[in-house]
Amino acid sequence: MIGKQLTYGKKYAAIEHAENGRFHVLELTKKKNEFVISNKIQTTEFKTITKELKGQKHVFLVVNNEQILSKKITISSSEPKSILRTAFPSIAIRDFYFEVYSTNTATFVAIVRKEIVDSLISKYQEAGIAVLDFSLGNLAIKNLRHFLGNKKMYTSNAQITVDKETISEIKKDTPLEEIYNINELKVYNTEVLPLAGIIGYYSKHPSSTLFKKLKEKYLQKRFFDLGLKTGLVFLVTILLINFLFFSSYREKVGRLRGELQLIETYKNQLNKLQKEATQKKRLVKSMNSASNSKVSKYIDELGISVPNTLLLSQINYQPRKGVVRTDKQIVFDRHKILVKGSSKNNENFSRWISVLEKKEWIKNISILEYGKGKKTSSTANFEFIISINE
Repeated sequence: MIGKQLTYGKKYAAIEHAENGRFHVLELTKKKNEFVISNKIQTTEFKTITKELKGQKHVFLVVNNEQILSKKITISSSEPKSILRTAFPSIAIRDFYFEVYSTNTATFVAIVRKEIVDSLISKYQEAGIAVLDFSLGNLAIKNLRHFLGNKKMYTSNAQITVDKETISEIKKDTPLEEIYNINELKVYNTEVLPLAGIIGYYSKHPSSTLFKKLKEKYLQKRFFDLGLKTGLVFLVTILLINFLFFSSYREKVGRLRGELQLIETYKNQLNKLQKEATQKKRLVKSMNSASNSKVSKYIDELGISVPNTLLLSQINYQPRKGVVRTDKQIVFDRHKILVKGSSKNNENFSRWISVLEKKEWIKNISILEYGKGKKTSSTANFEFIISINE
């Protein structure tokens, strides 16, 4: 108990990133040997969360918005990646975070692109809040199954069926507002997943593959902060003694500090100039390499292989990263080819991608977009990045 209080403090919080840009926040405070609800927030503003959770150093995220893809499959396997390939055979696994919950009869799978979760974690980190772990879709509900008995209940966007402490069904639904009594805590259906998230990381049941990395990063900062406070007290005491007994040396120390700061300023300016020079050299080298005969051969080979049902609208070698600004260096995505176009046949597109992936000069292909344009259109727009072996 003392170890957990030293690690986490007394307050635990979880935030659901729900559909339509809504945030459902639940904060619990540990008093004696039980949790009590200390704060609830329903908002669409991220600033409201950071303001209301002022002083809260760690949270659990439930990513349950439109970015999540969920599926139930009727197989059970001990290998998550095998399950993932069965549920979503056409995705590049390296580009996604995933979560799996298996029962004796079925397996529930949820996936999300890595850049989406990484962006959220960075956003909370910038606000001074550490993300200890995250769950995808409605799968955090598994942490509450022992408290639910046999019943049907709702989250913010789904109906959950529990049978003998096992999740048997997760069905997307838009429920009315409901209140549940879970282990003597009264929560709305929009607070069920945040509660499950808190229970998960309090009871050390990880949800994501990043759990260990996120927790280690938090612990390093946590104990650094605790050590820093102790060190500061000690340092202030030493400085006070130093001031009382060695005040005659203050002028000399001040002069030396000024010289040190000036040297550091010159050093930073030199590093900045060296960095700019290196970036310019890389830019020139990158632009020169664009004319390489190999690239022309690759682009010709790419154009020849296009099926009749596909129409290319853009082939861009070493596409530019980000937006061009006068105060920023232009950065190019090296050894990459950006391909855009439209397809009238999904199978031909998938077959073409498979053919390209077998070419020796192609390292990998990352599909950035594939979907219908207008509802009445039979054409699907696509966009993908080819990484070249160099």
